Amino acid sequence: MKLAAIDIGSNAVRLYIARPLHEDVMLTDFKSVEFTRLPLRLGDDVFQTKEISKAKIELLTKAMQAFALLMEIYNVDTYMACATSAMRDATNGVSIVKEIKKLTGVKINIISGKEESRLIQGTILETLPAKNSFVHIDVGGGSTEIAYIRNGKIKQYESFNIGTVRMKEGKVKDTEWTRMNAWLDNLVLPIDEVVTAIGTGGNIVKLSELSGCKPGTLLNLHHLKATNVYLHSVDQHDRVYELKMNPDRAEVIEYAGDLFISILERLNVHEIMAPNVGLKDGIIRDIWRRRF
Repeated sequence: MKLAAIDIGSNAVRLYIARPLHEDVMLTDFKSVEFTRLPLRLGDDVFQTKEISKAKIELLTKAMQAFALLMEIYNVDTYMACATSAMRDATNGVSIVKEIKKLTGVKINIISGKEESRLIQGTILETLPAKNSFVHIDVGGGSTEIAYIRNGKIKQYESFNIGTVRMKEGKVKDTEWTRMNAWLDNLVLPIDEVVTAIGTGGNIVKLSELSGCKPGTLLNLHHLKATNVYLHSVDQHDRVYELKMNPDRAEVIEYAGDLFISILERLNVHEIMAPNVGLKDGIIRDIWRRRF
C-alpha cells in the first residue's frame, strides 16, 4: 500500500509518497518512496497583491499534473492535498482549486491554521512523554501556529499571520505582532517543571543542524541565537554554496531564526527540539488513521 501527501505552502509545494512498514496496525512507521519539493513561492504574490498571479497558477497547475502522474506511476492507493496560508489568503484561492481539479483531477483542500497544526502535531504527540509539557511552534512561509501541550492534550492554540515570506516582504501587520505577543504573554506555563519547545518546519531543522545539534537532541536557545547571528552575517551566495541551502531557504532562514528566538524568549523557554517532520508527514499519518 502507498499513500501520498501534497503540501501546498507559501514557500514551496511538496509531494511525499510513503508506505506503511506494517499494514495491520495503526501505530506504524512509514518508509519514504518519493519526495519532490518545488519552490513555487505562492506567498510572493499573495502577500503583495492578495491574489495568485496567472504565471504562478500555471506553474502550480503543472506541478499538480506532474504530481498526479507520479502518483499514478507509483500506484498510490490514496492521497490528500492540503493548501495552507497563501491559498487561505488569496482572493482567487477557491477558483484556483476548482480549476486545478478540473484540469488535473487533483482535489486540493484549503485548510485552516488550526487544522494545519493538528495534522503536524499528529506526527509528534505519539512520541512525547504523556505527562510532560511542551510548546509546539510551527513556522511556515505565511503563518505561525503555536500550541501548548500538556499530558498529551492541546490546552491552548492560536495561529498568526506571521511567516518567513511575509517577514521578508515586509507584509506582517504591526497588529499581528501585537496580537501574538499578547497571546504569548497570557499563556500560563507551569512553573514547577521544565517546558520544552518543539519546532517544526524546514528552517528550524536547518538551524538545529547548523548549530551542531545531532538529530533527536535539544537545541539550547543560546546556541540558536549564536547561529542566527552568524547567518545574518553570511550573504546569499555563501548560504547556498558553503552552507548548502536551497536558494529559497537561504532567503528566509534568518527570519525564521528571529521568530523562533522571539517566541522562546517571550515564553522564557530555553530549549527546543526540531524533529524532521512537517505537514506532509502529518497528512500521511492522518490518512492512515482514517483507515482504522
